[in-house]
Amino acid sequence: MTNHHPERLPREHRLRSSRDFGAIRASGTAVRGRHCVLLVLPAPAAMTRVGFIASRRGVGGAVQRNRARRRLREIVRRRFPRMPKQGFLLVLVAARSTLTASHQDLATDVEHLLARAGALAPIELVEV
Repeated sequence: MTNHHPERLPREHRLRSSRDFGAIRASGTAVRGRHCVLLVLPAPAAMTRVGFIASRRGVGGAVQRNRARRRLREIVRRRFPRMPKQGFLLVLVAARSTLTASHQDLATDVEHLLARAGALAPIELVEV
């Protein structure tokens, strides 16, 4: 039996190493939103991967940092099918307002950031 959960962001699409986070922070472009910052590093040959940062200074204690990361991760997970399979290394950095913003407001902010970075395709409308 495999441990692959159909709704989880696939492991190969998650940033995990500090080397990757450091490279994106050093060479990436920052796009600032109301509730978070998106760091983007174009990588045409690499698979699109996403990472999340919530610092103690920026967000608060462990409970708040985990909540901020969970909220951002869920928003990205639901939009991941609209993202290109290759070409981007992305890091979302949570701000303190990530905790208090409504889900819709936070989701709109993340969508705008991803769209500005060119990492999110528009929603396809289906005629009925």
